[in-house]
Amino acid sequence: MRKTISVCLLLLFGAAPMASALDLIQTYELAVQNDPTLRQALADYESAKETRPQAKAQLLPNLSVNGDANRVYQDTRKSPTGRTGSDTFNSSGISIDLFQPVYRRDRFYQLQQTDDLIASADAQYLAAEQDLMYRTAQAYFGILDAQENVKFAEANKKAIARQLDQAKQRFEVGLIAITDVHEAQAAYDGARSTEIAAKNDVDSAWEALLQIIGPRPVEEIATLKPDFPLTPPEPADLEQWSETALKQNLSVLAAYHRAELARKGIEVQRSGHYPTLDLVASYGVDDTTGDAASRFDTGVIGLQLAVPLYQGGGVSSRVRQAQYDFQSAQDSLDAQRRSVDRVVKDAYRGVETSISQVEALAATVVSSQSALEATEAGYEVGTRTIIDVLNVQRNKFDADRNYAVARYAYILNGLLLKGAASILSPDDLKQVNVWLQ
Repeated sequence: MRKTISVCLLLLFGAAPMASALDLIQTYELAVQNDPTLRQALADYESAKETRPQAKAQLLPNLSVNGDANRVYQDTRKSPTGRTGSDTFNSSGISIDLFQPVYRRDRFYQLQQTDDLIASADAQYLAAEQDLMYRTAQAYFGILDAQENVKFAEANKKAIARQLDQAKQRFEVGLIAITDVHEAQAAYDGARSTEIAAKNDVDSAWEALLQIIGPRPVEEIATLKPDFPLTPPEPADLEQWSETALKQNLSVLAAYHRAELARKGIEVQRSGHYPTLDLVASYGVDDTTGDAASRFDTGVIGLQLAVPLYQGGGVSSRVRQAQYDFQSAQDSLDAQRRSVDRVVKDAYRGVETSISQVEALAATVVSSQSALEATEAGYEVGTRTIIDVLNVQRNKFDADRNYAVARYAYILNGLLLKGAASILSPDDLKQVNVWLQ
């Protein structure tokens, strides 16, 4: 089930060139190579795979060789033969011991548990792959969004500075009151503060991306084209998307296997009430020197049966604890399903809303520019005040800003929707990459 994503990316895109400017695919390739969260998920998966041979080993024969060699000093004070005195002699022995479980109920269930543990880790790794695609896109467009904020903040400050200069000139010739100058000055100071905060947000956005792809000298990334197709989700059925996500979402699948793991854990603990049966065999040689020299060759084979009668209530307590753990895992699975259902529905509606917003805001941008030009003309002839100009100017930049946000939201909601349904793939990032310039 697990895929080696770095190999797939190499076949799809080839090696990423090291350049100062990155597009989305190149950024994702770096994320695959360097993201610690994905590497952790892979390590967890590889670790989980090792539990199966360990559990299987508990059901297989255990063969060991044991030996000892001793120098013995013996002082005999009384013996059946009447011989007394001290003696020094060598004693050595070697044995081969075989232990084969015949009936160990807990170990059979522990072997079954490894299937669920591995399946859960596998699903978590695949979920981490898809999550990395979305996190990379989110961080990438987070930078573009922050850069748009800086661009609008700089343009707004520049426009307000021009209005401030005009207000000062008109005040000097007595055309306006000093209050208009103060209003323009206050607006300019606010615009400067907004610009500083916007530039700080750009630095923070870059840090979020570098946290994923690792530190490297990247100065710029490709920006979004002015126009790209806006298509609704396919299929255009919210309930069908929700049903698909609940069936195949990887995080839900991982939670399901964790619940199964906990359910079998109840039987593991309940096995403490059951008898155990083992086959044991050994062959040993014991050799003693000295006056009482002897050598014994001993072979033993047999069955060992243990029937638990009373263990202080510990087994029953562990069974109850395992039942609570299973209930917790069931509740976690239910919470994961509800979370996925909410994410799918929010993302689906987000795509539809973003499409409508982009179309509406495109018209708003045009109309706000016309309103600004008309207001500035009215200000020149004295029919509008500086406050009117600043308000309309602010509305114009807000429209530009909201238009950019809606375009980024459309892309991210589309990726989030596919990620929630666990059908997100590098091909989806390739499609988004076509929209960059």
